Amino acid sequence: MARGRVAVVILIALSFTIIECKVYTRCQLTRELLRNGFPRTFLSNWVCLIEQESDRNTSAYHAKTTRRKFYGLFQIGSEYCKEGRKGGKCDISCEALLDEDIRDDGVCALKVFEQEGFKYWARWEARCKGQSLPDIEKCPDWQYPSNRVSPPRDKRTLRGRRSALRRKRSSRKLYKQNSIF
Repeated sequence: MARGRVAVVILIALSFTIIECKVYTRCQLTRELLRNGFPRTFLSNWVCLIEQESDRNTSAYHAKTTRRKFYGLFQIGSEYCKEGRKGGKCDISCEALLDEDIRDDGVCALKVFEQEGFKYWARWEARCKGQSLPDIEKCPDWQYPSNRVSPPRDKRTLRGRRSALRRKRSSRKLYKQNSIF
């Protein structure tokens, strides 16, 4: 009877979480990973891992056994989180790994990577390691990182005017110098 109630509560909690899920496109995922501080060096490995583990779905959930459960975009195991409250090696609730906000998921995934590397994720080992990785170089954020945003239009105009004035002044100086000789 108590197990049935717990199961109902978990199903209700998961149904609310599913409403807040997001399924990324490859380029959206690339953008989000870059925004969350993932190094460009291994970014295609991370994209491959996420595609293989969760199909880019933030609400992905997989229970191998009652004790071994995997959560979210990165399919982080239950030893790194705690159901219903913060805890585990990442000091995070497992439900927080199932929402649209992937900042905390990314922090935990990088912690897993620091401790165990990509070998922690079996599907990365089987389907990404030594294989051709997803082509993310065509994504706009890969080619033109968002931190290289052009200045506002009024700033560009002001700079343009200043440089034009400098050019005029320098050409006048050259003209005066040439006319003396």
